[in-house]
Amino acid sequence: MASIKVSLRLPEALVQELDALVEEGLYSNRSEVIKEALRDFVRRMKRDKEEEEFVKEMLKKLEPTLAEDWDRPEDEWWDTVGGLKYEGYKRRDYR
Repeated sequence: MASIKVSLRLPEALVQELDALVEEGLYSNRSEVIKEALRDFVRRMKRDKEEEEFVKEMLKKLEPTLAEDWDRPEDEWWDTVGGLKYEGYKRRDYR
């Protein structure tokens, strides 16, 4: 795969951290440290996005059940103590 040169400025303290990793023999040079960090960052961002999409889909599937259960007359106690309001469903007035 072809590579593209990218120039950037880093704080001195961060460069010292990079150099320490190279000196310890964990990486052959600064570029390798930065590439590995970017690979890890991209993997985490993709994973986080996938997890967020999964949670949204699960909530969509659970929303009817949550809405039905949220406004049950038996749960009126929560209204008297300032419980949480369910945003996805219009509350019915049981009073």
